[in-house]
Amino acid sequence: MADVILSHVKKVYGKFTAVADADFHIRSGEFFTLLGPSGCGKTTTLRMIAGFSFPSGGQIRFDDWDVTTLSPDKRDIGMVFQNYALFPHLTIGENVAFGLKIRKVAKDEQRRRVAAALEKVHLGGYENRKVQEISGGQQQRVALARALVIEPTILLLDEPLSNLDAKLRDDTRSEIKRLQRELGITTIYVTHDQAEAMAVSDRILIMKEGVTQQLGTPYEVYYKPENRFVAEFIGKHTVLPAVVEKTEGEHCTVRLKEGSVLTGLKQNSASGVSFRPGDAICVALRPECVEPAAQHQNNLLTGRVIHSEFTGMSANYLLDVAGNTLKATFVNHMPDPQSIGKSYSVHVPVERVYFLKGEA
Repeated sequence: MADVILSHVKKVYGKFTAVADADFHIRSGEFFTLLGPSGCGKTTTLRMIAGFSFPSGGQIRFDDWDVTTLSPDKRDIGMVFQNYALFPHLTIGENVAFGLKIRKVAKDEQRRRVAAALEKVHLGGYENRKVQEISGGQQQRVALARALVIEPTILLLDEPLSNLDAKLRDDTRSEIKRLQRELGITTIYVTHDQAEAMAVSDRILIMKEGVTQQLGTPYEVYYKPENRFVAEFIGKHTVLPAVVEKTEGEHCTVRLKEGSVLTGLKQNSASGVSFRPGDAICVALRPECVEPAAQHQNNLLTGRVIHSEFTGMSANYLLDVAGNTLKATFVNHMPDPQSIGKSYSVHVPVERVYFLKGEA
């Protein structure tokens, strides 16, 4: 296990900046995820940590060890690639043993460690099978065993589940998290899948166009997004422009463009939000935090239903609120199939109103 420290790391290709200023500290034994859309710089950052690409500036350290310009084989890392990178002409055992062979580990020790690594990923006894004889999910586990068998200080995974179907993804991510906890190894994981990141991570770094947007726990990035991009990328918030009307103690009341008035708690806000009357800010609402209006008289939003669907567990609505699309999810609720085009009101609890800087 080791801490991983990136100090003002950047990567520039000509006039294009792939990573602008990566400056963060990954704790020893932590499951840390780099998350963002395609092209955001997350894989470039991982490749610099791995040594497959060198920074244009800044420093990378494992504990107090400067690895900024070291090659991958000198960094004591295990890597699982998106396409697994298994050798089809080798058996599963030979694939897993590859790193040990390069390190000139004795053959008896190779056999022992390969068997132990395959047991850890529930593939004990598969040493003599061919890669073509096993499923995609099993191939992914072979790649994981190959990364772990060298007993690395740091484990790196680049979108390892993207080639699996939904059921296998869920099962395999649980296995990866189980192994990480069991081994206590520092793990850096790259994905564009928000649900995947939320399920496995201790902390998440969210990136956009090479720039860090927020670093926090799954709870923090989900419930307390720092800006509109994070709010809309994580959890499908609805972001509505508003103007501050008044503040009273810990409460702030805002008026939306269509005239609705909402009151929320000041503490539920991103950093830098101003609560002076007349200030333009934004309100972020999560779909599962709004509820049918029922008997409520305050904190109401009314819009025209433009879509509804029933998923079994919940009913999902899309409402047009003054040209903005409001997402609403009601658990144990059957949608009205005749509701399309009709007016519908929802209630937003005071503690569920979240404030962002005025970026709309």
